[in-house]
Amino acid sequence: MMKKIRSNVPNLRYGLYAYLVFLLALSMATAQTPDPPAAAKAAMDAGLQHLKDARWQQADQSFDNVLMFAQNYAPAHFGKLCAALQVTEATIRDEWKVAIDDHALFKAALGHADPAYKRLLEGYAAKINERIAAERANIPADAHKPGDSQELTINGIKYTFRRIPAGWFMMGSPADEPNRSNAESQRQVTLSKGFWMLETEVTQGMWMSVMGNNPSSNKGLNLPVTDVSWNDCQEYIKKLNELKVAPVGYKFSLPTEAQWEYACRAGTTTAYHFGDTLTPQQANFGGRQQTRDVGSYPANAWGLKDMHGNVWEWCQDWYGDYPSGAVTAPTGAERGSDRVFRGGSWGNSAQYCRSALRSFDAPAYRYDVIGLRLSLVLE
Repeated sequence: MMKKIRSNVPNLRYGLYAYLVFLLALSMATAQTPDPPAAAKAAMDAGLQHLKDARWQQADQSFDNVLMFAQNYAPAHFGKLCAALQVTEATIRDEWKVAIDDHALFKAALGHADPAYKRLLEGYAAKINERIAAERANIPADAHKPGDSQELTINGIKYTFRRIPAGWFMMGSPADEPNRSNAESQRQVTLSKGFWMLETEVTQGMWMSVMGNNPSSNKGLNLPVTDVSWNDCQEYIKKLNELKVAPVGYKFSLPTEAQWEYACRAGTTTAYHFGDTLTPQQANFGGRQQTRDVGSYPANAWGLKDMHGNVWEWCQDWYGDYPSGAVTAPTGAERGSDRVFRGGSWGNSAQYCRSALRSFDAPAYRYDVIGLRLSLVLE
């Protein structure tokens, strides 16, 4: 059942830092200072490679080493700039769309006494601001905040949806993430339209109220519905849309694979939205028991529960290799023989519950570890 999969990194972020190193070298030459000591240069190069691969902790350590090596070397240039670079790296990681001249790097560097050095960095900041403005233009303003809730009552059953904002993220896993597969190749994905996602998996009560049956092996109205194929899910969604209960301009759907991972991560870059490890207090996994009532575990930053474990969740896409390079609103392979499901289940170990882990099977496949989660998307 476990057929998993592969990676491309933010070329823009790498370009920013690569260019910054060039400016560092140029500014040092202008000030007629000697080349950085070999140890400092090696640490800087290592830090930049870690940034390229989105290995934030290792990057922080490398820049700590740069500072240590640079303590007695041109502190007015090299040391101060590297210190600011550490803060900037964290800011870009967490709030990348904040204007670059708000970052600590430029607050520190633009006020430097050397006019030529200042002009270089001002020009650099202006170019990066242009790129950020262009990216922002593709993401419209949202009247809702991330995680805002919206409730619908359908055939007497309450459905709570959470707002997932438009934005971009790195889909897939970095090369050094433990237990990753080649199918998790990393690339930048932009989702230019916000959407809503069901706070939990679809329950057996929700399914029965629309379909009139309960295929689940482990019965309970507030347990996730299981033993449903991708085809079964499409029939359920078709009947929901025929009820005309979706908000104006929206329709029910399975999330795309990109939407699912973006919503699961909720702004995080770690293996799980909880961090780099998963515990039994955070999710139902590891074969300890069967399905548990939906919402039994803590939510992510956008209010979604059970994104790791409990049951796998069908996605809309055909399964296929990720394309290389940055993409906008991907919908998976054009054709195929298998559909994607995500999230892991009660029967899997933690590694299969990672945010980037992909699995797939035939659209007619049913099993007691697979269910679904709804999205509300613009028509």
